[in-house]
Amino acid sequence: MSNNNTIGFSYKVENVTLQTIDDTLRTTTSFVTKDIIEEINQKLKIQNFKVDEASLRSKYTDDQLYIEGFAVEIKEPKSMGFMTGR
Repeated sequence: MSNNNTIGFSYKVENVTLQTIDDTLRTTTSFVTKDIIEEINQKLKIQNFKVDEASLRSKYTDDQLYIEGFAVEIKEPKSMGFMTGR
């Protein structure tokens, strides 16, 4: 990670829970990871942060999917202007 300010987060992914298939396998319904990241980014944008996708990890608590990770501060790019004289 860079020198940006960082916060941690845990996001409960609604309607994505583990369901038993048999004694050895449990699965979730299908979901699109990019859509979930976009939802998190929309919520964090209010605080001027965005998800650091390299930090993401999945966690199940009571069969409920949570995505945890870090978010970094959004920094506006510095523009460089050139002045020309005539």
